[in-house]
Amino acid sequence: MTEAARQIHKNLVLNERLDPTKDIYYDKLDQKLREYFPQKFNDGGSPEATKVAQPVASATRTKTSGRRVVKLSPSQVAMAKKLGVTPEQYAKHVKEA
Repeated sequence: MTEAARQIHKNLVLNERLDPTKDIYYDKLDQKLREYFPQKFNDGGSPEATKVAQPVASATRTKTSGRRVVKLSPSQVAMAKKLGVTPEQYAKHVKEA
């Protein structure tokens, strides 16, 4: 059920572009979980019955300001040369990962 909730979350956020901090997101998540797992809910599938539970707040993501410095190790520089890219290009890839 947890993995199903994760997949539903991914679909709601990426495909339906719902904000996980809004009530509509949780209403849709609850609705989908009830569709897939009706046996887990004893209220006959009514999404309003679960309103008594306090919703879990989503974690907020803080952006870091400024530039992030990436220092390549000698083995990373060698790997960049082996791949045929400049150390700067390789560092950019490392920074994004």
